[in-house]
Amino acid sequence: MASYWWECSHCSSRFEFKDVCESRGITHYIWDVLIPSGWEQSHSIKTCFQCNNEDLRITYVFPRANQTHIQVKHIVGIGPFDEYVPMMWETIPDGNKDETWIDFKYINGRNIWGLNKPAVFSKEDIKKLFQLYRNRTPDKNFPL
Repeated sequence: MASYWWECSHCSSRFEFKDVCESRGITHYIWDVLIPSGWEQSHSIKTCFQCNNEDLRITYVFPRANQTHIQVKHIVGIGPFDEYVPMMWETIPDGNKDETWIDFKYINGRNIWGLNKPAVFSKEDIKKLFQLYRNRTPDKNFPL
């Protein structure tokens, strides 16, 4: 299985990106679907092919040493600044829907390397990112 995949939070079925959408992987999905849609959050969840529940989410393991199983709840980003796209991912650790983690990531073109490194933001850019998050998700009070 690739380092990012689609997994159903209801039945635990796993699928490769190419089997769920027309993207070859996570960076392609970000460039080809999320950025052109203006970070439309309906793209963050899909209907599972096995159980037919709308619980299919982008999934990955982080940090590698602790093997924390992470599912994506929301992704927003600013830019792109040429090829650089800094992002904030709200995630669900180990299936605990009562807890979410914020993961700051970036991509540089279609290279997956930046997804394993933290993004760095100016104060102005973090304000833009938080405002975009409030506009694109149900959480209108973030970051309280």
